[in-house]
Amino acid sequence: PRETFTMVECTRDTWEVPVEGDAGEDALLTVIWGDDDDDFSPITQIRDFSVSMDLTDVKSGASIQKVQEKVPMRLFTAQEIDAISRYSGFEVAGMYGALDKDVDVHGEEAFRLVCVLRACE
Repeated sequence: PRETFTMVECTRDTWEVPVEGDAGEDALLTVIWGDDDDDFSPITQIRDFSVSMDLTDVKSGASIQKVQEKVPMRLFTAQEIDAISRYSGFEVAGMYGALDKDVDVHGEEAFRLVCVLRACE
């Protein structure tokens, strides 16, 4: 959450997914989300995230297919989420810093803003 309006580097996440083809061949899909030079507009609150996917043959190490795109994503503040939720008939039941209820949204280890909503009674 703290990186939303800073002009510092964007969080870069990388993960790998093993893929098995129809003929039994093994491949590895590497996904990279975000890059240090991704553009962010503090006026529109839109960050153009770089997304890269590379499918690699496990045996030869050769790239089978590579795709690179820019994905515009609107970033919301906690106050905006609260206001939109209330306007829509919900309330914020909890805010967390990760997909783990033990990560405090204000803690140093927080790297996401995860909001849990419930219908207003």
